Amino acid sequence: MRAIIYVTDDDQNVCSALSRRLARKGHLVRSFHSGVSLLEALEYEIPDLLFLDLKMPEMDGLETLRRVRQTIPNTLVVMLTAYGSVEDAVEAMRMGAYDFLIKSVDFSTVEPALHRALEFLELKRQVEYTVMEKQRQFSWDHVIAVSPSMLTVIESLKQLARESPSLVYLHGEVGTGKEFLARILHYNSRPQPGPFVAIRCTEQHSSKLESQLLGYERGAFSGADQATAGMIEHADGGTLFLDEIEHLPISAQEILSEAIRTRTFSRMGGNDRIPINTRFIAASTISTDHGEQESRFHPELLSLFRTHQISIPPLRERQADIIPLAMKNMRTYGEEIGRPKLDMDASVPPLLVQYRFPGNIRELEALIKRAVLCSQGSVLTALDFYSQHAIDPNGQLPPNTIRLHFELGRYSLSEIQGLVIQEVLRLSDQNKEQAARYLHVSPQTLDEQIRALGITSQTTDPSCKPT
Repeated sequence: MRAIIYVTDDDQNVCSALSRRLARKGHLVRSFHSGVSLLEALEYEIPDLLFLDLKMPEMDGLETLRRVRQTIPNTLVVMLTAYGSVEDAVEAMRMGAYDFLIKSVDFSTVEPALHRALEFLELKRQVEYTVMEKQRQFSWDHVIAVSPSMLTVIESLKQLARESPSLVYLHGEVGTGKEFLARILHYNSRPQPGPFVAIRCTEQHSSKLESQLLGYERGAFSGADQATAGMIEHADGGTLFLDEIEHLPISAQEILSEAIRTRTFSRMGGNDRIPINTRFIAASTISTDHGEQESRFHPELLSLFRTHQISIPPLRERQADIIPLAMKNMRTYGEEIGRPKLDMDASVPPLLVQYRFPGNIRELEALIKRAVLCSQGSVLTALDFYSQHAIDPNGQLPPNTIRLHFELGRYSLSEIQGLVIQEVLRLSDQNKEQAARYLHVSPQTLDEQIRALGITSQTTDPSCKPT
């Protein structure tokens, strides 16, 4: 990268020689012979990198460094001295210097320092650009909220963004956008948020979740060959998002609640308490007011959840948002395939609004994406939904209704529950993730029910006929 570099040294020969060397690398270089003249120049231009002599008359390098850091904190400062000492280096680094170099006749130490600084600047710019893009992607303007229930959710999120509590609990059905709203909360919080780290508590075996969350010290268990930071440490200064937290082992929930309460934790196999500045956002399909929560959550963690919890309504309860969401997704997918001017005619909104969307926003997005891919013209019509079998020719979205005909008193409640699950699996082509979305449970919960009820693909009772 081509950088703006300032060189400040009271020795004019040093200034000239170093400036020429840097200019030959293609950089824009300006030189100054005192801290005062440097500070005056900073009122008109901000350099990327500054080489600053430690020993100067009138205003020494450390005082100049202090004022530079107050004025332009993002500029990297490399201190130069012909008479270096450990004390000087420590003090300069403490005050925010990026590097500390001993002057040499041929400036041989400058080349590697310059290379490191420019690499750091490039990486820093990439990170800043990524954060800006994420903040744009997850700005409040990108949240569709027309319905009263969703407007209430957004107001609650904005208040939490201002307050930045250490724990927020989001609950809602599968597909309601819990992770999206967690990212909205993260990227709109102040002060500037750090990393957003997500962990899905169903993607790892329960025995691995604790080590993934907490990290571990060397020798903590078989295979722990070196100390490893966990998700909590990786999210320090930012947000750790725990999706489907009800599947986190109770023992890990207890440790997590202590970390939230004390703002410290220990790695597995370690005794040292590590301070953290991490916000936790937990998500689940279980409300804290639901009877099931008592068996799925540690009591202390459950108590913490109730302090800052937000209930995200299912799409069927926010009908005013369905068409704006559909339009947004239609334009997004249209742009992706080179058809940015797509529109939908008057036949489509009634079809969408009357559907219950058991998969919520996730299902709506998939429905619109398929319709966009099926469409031929510049306007989506009901025929584009007919062609993907999303709706039938009578203009009704298929409710995928299950009708079970059986003699009253023949089956127990658990047996009927098993038949319903089996039919949902059949309608989902044995896709358990899709079936779980229809049933508003997690895939792991569905697996537990299938095992508990002894459901197999051959368990249909011919006297109980689905239609």
